[in-house]
Amino acid sequence: MPVIDKRANRLLYGIDYLLIKSVSFVLWIIRYSLPTKWSELISKEDRHINVLNNVVGLTFFNALGGMLLLFTQIKLANYMGAALYGIYSYYLALGEVGANVVRYGRDKTMLRELVQKPEEQPSLITHTFILGLINLSIFMILVIIFHESLDVVFSLSTLLLILSPCLISLDFQPVYESLSMMSWHSIYYFLQKILFLFCVWGLLISDIPVSLFGIAFILFISWIFVLFLQYREITSQLGIRIFRSLRWKNLLGLYRQGFFIALSCLLSVAFGPLIRLVLNMYVDSYAVGVYAAGLQIYSIGLFLLLQIGRVGNPMMAELGKNSSEREKRCLFVRRYLLIMIACVLPFSIALFFFPDTIVCSLFTSEYVELSSMLPIFAIYLLVYSIGNVFIQFLIAFRKDKIYFTIFSIGAILTVLFAFILIPSYGVIGATLALCVPHGLTCLAYCIFSLKYL
Repeated sequence: MPVIDKRANRLLYGIDYLLIKSVSFVLWIIRYSLPTKWSELISKEDRHINVLNNVVGLTFFNALGGMLLLFTQIKLANYMGAALYGIYSYYLALGEVGANVVRYGRDKTMLRELVQKPEEQPSLITHTFILGLINLSIFMILVIIFHESLDVVFSLSTLLLILSPCLISLDFQPVYESLSMMSWHSIYYFLQKILFLFCVWGLLISDIPVSLFGIAFILFISWIFVLFLQYREITSQLGIRIFRSLRWKNLLGLYRQGFFIALSCLLSVAFGPLIRLVLNMYVDSYAVGVYAAGLQIYSIGLFLLLQIGRVGNPMMAELGKNSSEREKRCLFVRRYLLIMIACVLPFSIALFFFPDTIVCSLFTSEYVELSSMLPIFAIYLLVYSIGNVFIQFLIAFRKDKIYFTIFSIGAILTVLFAFILIPSYGVIGATLALCVPHGLTCLAYCIFSLKYL
């Protein structure tokens, strides 16, 4: 399989080189500071240095960018007020629906195909990207046609806010993960966040009023910039001519092949954006703003979980490719589960026992209802950490129909919970509608996966 020469991108190579040298230096200090027995053990684990670099890179760049973005979103929430921030979040929620349409489930299956069928790499990259462009065009046309039914004010700012989350689904994350370049890819995301934050804070500290159009334009440009860098790197270094290599037969085959996973991913809007849409329908934009602010806090723990998941996913795909022995599968899954739970446990404890302190420290008084949401998110995160491992397991071992069935039932339950709970309980009802059905779905993944372990 062709590889990417990191030296061709001097900026990213310099950042990545500094990271690798820092990790090596820390390991050197640890090795010579510990007793001989422990130092020998660390030396034996040097063969996993690439995995360690990926874990450190993912954690550092995404944590730094994520924390800066979190505080910026909190600042925007307090600056705009819950009502306007709710409108902003509503349009982003519509964009997240579009993101699921655009990616067509390829974020879950493309890595598996690249790892297990490396000879098909050029075709997979070509047709996945074009598939995303076609889906993006269809979705935006539908938004424009039905904008009144969707409660969308037709303007450039709203279209950019809806379009920007969709662009995330066009990036080449599965390709970088198949090449064990997760840390490298995280630098791209870091650059996008830094560009967005630099421009937003420039507006906040200046005399220029912050408008929805300004934020939408900055978000759109930051993603276009990063996508351009990734596209240029992938096409030039892997020798792929995307539009010249298009084969309509292969594209249609990709649509058919990924149907069940794609349908489940389209249903995944029930676990996120749909709840905000229902909340806006039955309550108001103020409630959407409070709920969205709660998601910002919850996203810190989710971030930790997903970064570990990105490192473990290629290993799980490799496990499925080799049809490994049962003992080996069980050992890997057991260790993976312990790592996942250990990562989110400290955060879950903080959310469960100190919600008032967290809310008072970060938000104004109009967000006081968040204190009742955070303990629910704390329990949900622990259950989600278990479910995420078994989602990867089912997909790696090509149990797509089982995954689709469980996911579909969970999505239907979420829709029912949303329409039953939100009109009566508002923001708390929305939180329960997200966490309870999806939590049960995660436990179902675990139960059905045990049969194949």
